Amino acid sequence: MKNLETEILIIGGGPAGSTTALYLSKLGFDITLVEKKPFPRETLCGEFLSKEVIDILKDVKAFDEFISQKPNKLNSFRAIDASGKELKSDLKFDAYAMKRSVFDSILLEKAKSVNVHVAQPAEVISTIKTGSEFDSIIEDSSGQIINIKSKLVIAAYGKQNILDKKLKRGFVNEKSYLNGVKFHLPVYLLESSFSEEIRIYTGDELYCGMNQVSDTDMTVCFLENRKHSKIPSRERLIEVIKSNSHFQSVFSNEAIEYIKTVNIYGTGNIYFGYRKVIENGIIMVGDAARVISPLAGDGIGMAMESSKLLYEVIKPYNLDTIHRDKIYLNYKKQYENVFNKRLSTAKIIQGIILNRKSRKLGFGIAKRYPSIIPYLIKFTRSTKTT
Repeated sequence: MKNLETEILIIGGGPAGSTTALYLSKLGFDITLVEKKPFPRETLCGEFLSKEVIDILKDVKAFDEFISQKPNKLNSFRAIDASGKELKSDLKFDAYAMKRSVFDSILLEKAKSVNVHVAQPAEVISTIKTGSEFDSIIEDSSGQIINIKSKLVIAAYGKQNILDKKLKRGFVNEKSYLNGVKFHLPVYLLESSFSEEIRIYTGDELYCGMNQVSDTDMTVCFLENRKHSKIPSRERLIEVIKSNSHFQSVFSNEAIEYIKTVNIYGTGNIYFGYRKVIENGIIMVGDAARVISPLAGDGIGMAMESSKLLYEVIKPYNLDTIHRDKIYLNYKKQYENVFNKRLSTAKIIQGIILNRKSRKLGFGIAKRYPSIIPYLIKFTRSTKTT
């Protein structure tokens, strides 16, 4: 077994992990980041990048690299019910869309450039707090086992991870029945184009978001409630497309055939409820801390904001044992202040959209009072930047 020491161990190299590494590297800490998959790789995500994301990219000096990859600019939102009712609004802030395979690589390469040690592909098998330090066991792609000692462990691993069970986190046995699926569809297969707009199409216990991420690709990302359905996800989406003439008008017949065989990226049993942000001394950021409803369009934004929040909490302290309890307490308090209302709002909106009766009522009210849409969009944004 190989033995290593680092001040901070970060588990996960996505937006939360890489952004945390970039921020904490400003404080001069020795940082090791472990990512279990080789990049570039795709993952479940609507691939919407909010104003909060752009502000943080500028803050960590990664905006130039981002713009050089020609992200697609977005400026409006539209939701369309099966009845044909439309709700629309300008976003009123700068937003973009980009494939996660490209975006994540930009951030991780930036972290490497500021001397963050990256182990990839490698997986954290266990992490245990012993006294004032953590002992973490990782396994790299060659099968080599490495023991890493650190003063702090930050989990930035996404919606689900093997460590959740080992940490006995309260939500691991919950059944949400909510399944998320994403794939990329060539733009040339679409019957209509909306390159600068995010669209949401609704169906029975399913909603689907679409936004263009490059000159050639459209992201199709949908969330479904599988509690009462045994139909495979692809077939269910096609069924919703065909039952909603407004949704169907977007797709050519070739697009429908493409959906039947395209590679998809999915996550089952997604839990949107409460999670502890500190578990056995491990600090959670991004989806590891809490998953926000896709309807808020801000999963990446919240991940990166939680990284910045942690940086602001740690900044006044060093990592001595006497300071760590203050870090834990302040992070938990600040996280709840910044995100709880936003998370609750997004969850309520999602519940309304997934239920046919409440969706019909909600669309009717919003149609009658159109000013409610930009208000709800603002309510799901960061309280610090709007």
